[in-house]
Amino acid sequence: MEGTEIPDSIRCEFVEKGGIDGIVELLPDDQRIGYVNSIARAISDPVRLRVLFALCIQPMCVCLMVAMTEYTYSKMSYHLSILRDSGLICSKQEGNYLIYYPTDLGKKVVECIGKEL
Repeated sequence: MEGTEIPDSIRCEFVEKGGIDGIVELLPDDQRIGYVNSIARAISDPVRLRVLFALCIQPMCVCLMVAMTEYTYSKMSYHLSILRDSGLICSKQEGNYLIYYPTDLGKKVVECIGKEL
């Protein structure tokens, strides 16, 4: 770090935060970074993002999501498993159907992203 020029506009704040070491201490731990990364990967695919948005509008069974996306059941199942594993959706058995719902986290993600659009 020695010999690195810091612009005047951020120098004071940078020093107040303890420099590089202070900033590193303020970062989330590796587990939290991994958790956020899994969410980012889950919503990085347009189909998964569209499904998550749709589930925030209306809980659905797989057959409706397949009709909406024109994906095969196996591909949709793959996408749903990624969304479920990241904690963005959950499902509930109702008779012969699995109905998918957004979790509270899934709703928060959609709300956060939706505000920016």
